[in-house]
Amino acid sequence: MKVVIVGGTGFIGRNIAPVLAGGGNTVTILTRSPRATSAVVGGDVHVRKWNPLNGQTSGNPFQGQDAVINLAGASIAERRWTPARKAVLRVSRIETTRMLVTALSHLVAPVRPKILINASGIGFYGLETADAVDEMQGPGTGFLADLCVEWEREAFRAAAYGIRTVCLRISMVLGKDGGAMQKMLLPFKLFLGGPVGQGTQPVSWIHVEDLGRLIAAILRQPSFNGAINAASPHPVTMKEFCRQLGRALGRPSWLPVPAWALQLGLGELSTLLTRGQLVNPFRARQLGFAFTYPDLESALSAILGKHS
Repeated sequence: MKVVIVGGTGFIGRNIAPVLAGGGNTVTILTRSPRATSAVVGGDVHVRKWNPLNGQTSGNPFQGQDAVINLAGASIAERRWTPARKAVLRVSRIETTRMLVTALSHLVAPVRPKILINASGIGFYGLETADAVDEMQGPGTGFLADLCVEWEREAFRAAAYGIRTVCLRISMVLGKDGGAMQKMLLPFKLFLGGPVGQGTQPVSWIHVEDLGRLIAAILRQPSFNGAINAASPHPVTMKEFCRQLGRALGRPSWLPVPAWALQLGLGELSTLLTRGQLVNPFRARQLGFAFTYPDLESALSAILGKHS
């Protein structure tokens, strides 16, 4: 299968591109910086320049491809959500997805891709859910929920052109070389780790390898369609997450970070940590997907190796 990845230079893209290529697919990453990307992903993954927001295009990069995976989007947790930052988050997701689907609409069978897998987030459900939510749940409220609703709306336009469209509502992704784990490790190694806020908020997560395997399953199986929660079947509380991480590292988890301090330092962004969603991967399990790392203990053991 010929697969194009947009936004493939981030933590998720860097991990899944080689896996898909190793599975016999021909994988091409579209990027603003081809030379730097080639150095990161290796020789089995092709790289092509594409920056539609700046008008830097060369032909239609999706022509003749079988599938498109859109992971494009500026980091949600990188900095405070000022009005300017919120605009960046919206443009990098919504405008890029709109231009991508427009490019797909200009193609006709048989050179038009058959599948679009578009990133979304569990922020779709809002930043606080008292009960477990699955794909049947409607959107929550707040900035992230509104962002995800618009993002998915743009992606699902592809279905009108006969393209099977899947929006992956991705939870916190755990892995060795980036993502949330990279930011958590240092304070724990310095004996400064601990739960955020009260610690009772739920944490939904997925191991990056399971995310890659889920994407591969979606590519293979036509039954995957619509919204799919990309989350482990066993979410935990923030307190339990930190306890298990500390144990895996041989470090205590004793120093809580007060919610007011996060609010002071991060503003609205702090709600990502002080609230949480209890997400059920109902559709993935219904369609037969089996998680290699369904529980946090096995995931942390795989990521941290000898420390666990």
